[in-house]
Amino acid sequence: MPDTRTTSTPSELAAASLEAWLDGPAAAFARRSQRPDSRRKVASWEFDLEHPALGPQRVRLSVPRDFPATPPEIHFDSRLCLVLPHIEDDGRFCHGVLPSPGDYAWPEGAAQAVLQSLQRFWTQVLDPAWVLSEFHRERLSYWQRFCEQFRTLHKAPTPRTTRVVLQQLDGVAEGKLAVYFRRSQAASSDLMVATVGDADPHSIAVRHRWNVGALVRGHVLFVPVPANVRWAPCDWPRTLQELERFVGHITGGESSVVRWVEAEQDQAPQPFVVVLVQDNTCYGYLLTPAPVPLLTVPGITPIVIDRVDVNWVLARDYKLPTLGARAGKKVLVLGCGSLGAPVAELLARAGIGKLDLLDMEAFEAENCARHILGASDIGRGKAESLAVRLRQLVPGIEVGAYRARATDWIQSVCKPDAYDLVVDCTGESHVRVMLAHYRSHSVGPCPMVHAWVEPFCAAAHVVHIAGHEVWPDDDPGERVAAASWGDDVRINLPACGAGFHPYGASDAWQAGGYAAERILAVLDGKVEASTVWSWVRSKSFFDSLEVDVTVGPLVPTTGSAFDSVQLTRLLKDVLGNE
Repeated sequence: MPDTRTTSTPSELAAASLEAWLDGPAAAFARRSQRPDSRRKVASWEFDLEHPALGPQRVRLSVPRDFPATPPEIHFDSRLCLVLPHIEDDGRFCHGVLPSPGDYAWPEGAAQAVLQSLQRFWTQVLDPAWVLSEFHRERLSYWQRFCEQFRTLHKAPTPRTTRVVLQQLDGVAEGKLAVYFRRSQAASSDLMVATVGDADPHSIAVRHRWNVGALVRGHVLFVPVPANVRWAPCDWPRTLQELERFVGHITGGESSVVRWVEAEQDQAPQPFVVVLVQDNTCYGYLLTPAPVPLLTVPGITPIVIDRVDVNWVLARDYKLPTLGARAGKKVLVLGCGSLGAPVAELLARAGIGKLDLLDMEAFEAENCARHILGASDIGRGKAESLAVRLRQLVPGIEVGAYRARATDWIQSVCKPDAYDLVVDCTGESHVRVMLAHYRSHSVGPCPMVHAWVEPFCAAAHVVHIAGHEVWPDDDPGERVAAASWGDDVRINLPACGAGFHPYGASDAWQAGGYAAERILAVLDGKVEASTVWSWVRSKSFFDSLEVDVTVGPLVPTTGSAFDSVQLTRLLKDVLGNE
């Protein structure tokens, strides 16, 4: 019988209509369950499907409480997880049907779409080759379920997290392992970090503050798995003997897990991990000590592995030639304020390998309003604090920090050919003039970028100066600017020369993203000519400021203060015939 409650919400109306259809026309193949899902408090219907190898399978269709925002669900026996693809640990079938706007008006259509998906699936699972190909195609997802099932079934102590810094493998390679235990080594570890070759995993853990607990060092064996080798649940080793046979098979008998353990084993017990790498995806096994030494063999526990190397965390292995080129770049950023700091962080997250940061000032309490640093950095140098942040947050990057005046440091320390790009985010005219005079003496032929914002962040400008050109030493910044500003736009403070232009973090970070995008284009070699980029808000925005400002021709005339334009101009056109 359909639910006779008084319905009022759209979800209740849609659910009642669907239940009426399931109890009516659909009753020819489905029957309301006599054992409703009391935990989830949803109505469900059951029917049977025949499988030639697995026999009859009971299937349950249920109507979620938030239907039709969530389509109807299909559940199988949870034991079919890893037996058939697309079935979760709890038996839920991943039918792939998305909610449709029309489901509210025609709720039974949502159920029919789910049932059609189920019918296609059940036809396909009758083909064993399709089942294996689907397992292989989404092997990482199924591996994660396999590891959880294995841990639960065998009550195996497994690390909560295993992180691998992967490198290009030319063959089987050994590596180092750092394992951290918060309580005792008898319990499962909280974290394992693995590296290839001689790289020290503990140093990486310290850098990123993962090193919580007692350190135990161990060994790792990285084994490449050819791309044409199938990796499905029926292929996964479950014992050391099976792992030994698998590794021997894919290496042509050249490598042995057992011999590797025996060669590395000493008197003190050490953890051993085998990492199988296929298409840059890692599948791990933790080798556990033999229950009875000399009488039984060590066990293995499958473990989920997270890659934390630069290629994955910064690019997900996408467009690696670009990332590799950026990793070889060294950039100097002058000024780590509200514009320079987000520019530096965005360059770091984009894969620039080396950054040098220079700023004379300390981070002060009032900087919290619009800086990426915060209250924990008050009193510390901006450059030093930003460098600490980037080293911790971005794997692989090298960051140097200098607390000095740009005008002094450029003249006395900076040398030609030291950098691939110099980025000036000070917004100071005297810094631009100094760089023009010291172009050949200290900077050399590398390109330079000047980036700054106008008061209230009403406009942001990025000026690229190609390696063979020089920014004029009379600093014609007013020709780049979008407006002329009066003397009343600066908020003066009761201290010598102290003051600020009011704008917020959302303004500064928006300008930082705009600048970083164009700086990366310069570093990637996509821009050769000296260019000026400007992001300019609308005249309505300027009018809303109620200050003394005269807008120029760059300012768009639109009806909204939220509008803006982005402009690209050649530097020679901006400067005229100079």
